[in-house]
Amino acid sequence: MNANTTNGNTTNGNTTNVHGDQMNSRSEVTETAGFEAERGDDTDRPFWKVAPLHRHDVKMLAIAYVVLTSIYVAVGWMIVNWWESSPLGEAEADLNRWLEDRRTDDLTHLAELGSALSNTETKIALGLVLLPLMLWMFRRWHEWAFVVGGLVLEVAVFGTTAKIIARDRPPVEQLDGAPTNSWPSGHIAASVVFYVGLAIVIWWNPRFHRVSRIAAVCLAIVAPAIVLVSRLYLGMHYLSDALGGIVLGLTVLTIMWHLLLRPEESRELQVPSDK
Repeated sequence: MNANTTNGNTTNGNTTNVHGDQMNSRSEVTETAGFEAERGDDTDRPFWKVAPLHRHDVKMLAIAYVVLTSIYVAVGWMIVNWWESSPLGEAEADLNRWLEDRRTDDLTHLAELGSALSNTETKIALGLVLLPLMLWMFRRWHEWAFVVGGLVLEVAVFGTTAKIIARDRPPVEQLDGAPTNSWPSGHIAASVVFYVGLAIVIWWNPRFHRVSRIAAVCLAIVAPAIVLVSRLYLGMHYLSDALGGIVLGLTVLTIMWHLLLRPEESRELQVPSDK
C-alpha cells in the first residue's frame, strides 16, 4: 500500500509538473505572439509603412527622458551649489576670462561660424535634407529616426534641465544670444548627436567605402570640437557645461542605437534598384 501510494503521489506530482510546464510554455508563446503582433510583420510591408519605433520603444524613450533629466538636474544642482564656489569652479571661470582677454574680431567671426554648425536652424535644415536622402539610400526610416530622434531626446533633456537648474552664464560678456541657461550645453550635445550619429550610420552601413567612413569619423571629431571651443570663446558656457553636453550626446546616441540600429532590432536594409 505504501509503495502504491508513493508511486501514485509521484505520478500525480509529475503530471502536475507537466501541466505546469505546458501552461508556462503557452503563456510564453502568448506573450511572444502579443509582442510580435505589436511590432507587426515588417518584412511583408512597404518600407515607408514600417515605423522605426513601436509602443515599447516609445515607452523606453520616455523612461530614458525621465532618468536622464533627473540625473542632469541632480548634477546641475551640485555644480551650482558646490562646484562653482570651489577652487576648481573658480579656475573654470578663469578659463572663460582668459578667452575673453584674447578676443579679436577675426576670432570672434570664426567662433560665430563654428557655433553655427550646431544652431537650431542648421539642425532643422540638415534634418530636412537627410530625410529624402536617407529614405532613398536605406529604404527605411531607421537611420533618419536615429539621428533626428536623438536630437529630440537631447533637446528635451537639455531644455528641461536648463529650465530647472537655471545656471548663470560665465562671468564674461556673452557674444551670442540664447533663450536657455548654461547647464548643460545644448549646442555641444546636439553637435555630438548629429555629427557622431551621422558617422555611426555611415560606418555601420556596408555600402559606404572606407574613405567615406574615415571622412565621417573625422567630421564627427572635428565638428563637435569646433562647436565646443566656439561656445567657450563666445562666453556662452563653462567647461563643465561643455563636458556635460558631450556626455549627454553620447548617452542619447547609445540609447537610440539600442532602440533602432542594433542588428536584432533592425529591419534588413533594402538596396535601391537601378531600374
